[in-house]
Amino acid sequence: MFDLAEVRVRLDQMTERILSRLKDRSRFPKNPPVYHAGGVPVEGRSGISLLEFSLEGLETYHASLGRYSFPDQYPLFSTQPHTSGVRRTIAGSDEPRIEIPIKDHLLDFYTRTVDVLCRDGEDPDSFGETAYIDADLIHLLHERINIGRHIAAAKVAANPQLDAIIADSAALSAELRDAAREEILLQSVEAAARRYELDPGVARNVFRWIIDETLALEVSYLQGLAAEDAITALRR
Repeated sequence: MFDLAEVRVRLDQMTERILSRLKDRSRFPKNPPVYHAGGVPVEGRSGISLLEFSLEGLETYHASLGRYSFPDQYPLFSTQPHTSGVRRTIAGSDEPRIEIPIKDHLLDFYTRTVDVLCRDGEDPDSFGETAYIDADLIHLLHERINIGRHIAAAKVAANPQLDAIIADSAALSAELRDAAREEILLQSVEAAARRYELDPGVARNVFRWIIDETLALEVSYLQGLAAEDAITALRR
């Protein structure tokens, strides 16, 4: 079982990293060709956007270092096992791997966020840097949402009464939600955004989406555990 105190420290660190990266992205124009298939030609690859190419490249690099061999790490694109030439010592985990794809929701939300975060226009000289920041930020958002698996596992391990409502998505979501804690986070995000000279409303909207997407993932994860009869193992 993951240490929830350590997970919360990790979440706080990721909040700062996400806000910092949003500020980085805001320095460049929208650069729409980066997001359109063929908008920026990629030699040897047709029908792919520069963003997708950058995302694939970053994931391949992470995989080459053995990142996705760890039980708490999930790739954005591929659900197939990644191989690495790097030998890593990996502790076991009682939690089964439940695949919950969120890529499409994430990419759709991210491109809509760019529309309100960045000024109009395009600068071909910054296409590469834009795609790199985008890929780094999207992978960071993906990792942040997937931490919800560990939070959900800790909640269900500590509260056996959740077993009775796991099949009811609405009831389970309501039980897992902590509105007071969410508002504290959103207010701290707005304050941090002001320090970064970032639009607090945009920052709040990003983290409101992160919270909601994380909650949806927690529900799907617990229902997946229940389907595999794996919840009892979390309480050992």
